[in-house]
Amino acid sequence: MIKEGRPFTDENGTPDDALITEKPIEVTQTVGKWIKNNIEHADNILEDCTSYGLKHLLEHDTGVYLTNNEFKDAMLLAGFEPVDPDALNWEYRIFLTRDRIWSVNPFFNWAKAYHGNDDTPEGDFVRDMAGDEDFPSFASDKIILEYLEITGACEAAKESFRKLWREYKAAKSGGQP
Repeated sequence: MIKEGRPFTDENGTPDDALITEKPIEVTQTVGKWIKNNIEHADNILEDCTSYGLKHLLEHDTGVYLTNNEFKDAMLLAGFEPVDPDALNWEYRIFLTRDRIWSVNPFFNWAKAYHGNDDTPEGDFVRDMAGDEDFPSFASDKIILEYLEITGACEAAKESFRKLWREYKAAKSGGQP
């Protein structure tokens, strides 16, 4: 929730009212720079990544630990309003410009480069891959399809993958992406 323009979190009776402004200036500068470099305003809600997940990405990238409330405060001060301020973990109408996973998977890296911003089912699939920390590290259609089966991906997602895989294989063999 928001009280007097600042976030206040109560998780199962444990209040968290810590604010980013209570942190040393070095920390606030680091957090501000990370937000500026990694998050943009968007029309749509960022799926599957809330304030809680974002604070972990920040910690991974910078080593700065924040409570969920401190991160929410930083986002508010940076101009990012929550979709539902009464939710425990806030969702935002943002686009995450940094990759949520660092994949050695060459298929993932190819797909991100060629389709990461597409407004197509394939682009949606690529953005879903980027948000899935468990997405396979191996560029194997068999392994990826098995993973999609195990995770309950819909048939449209599997078809988007198959189309991307065909394009990827063509590009690797010298054809056009």
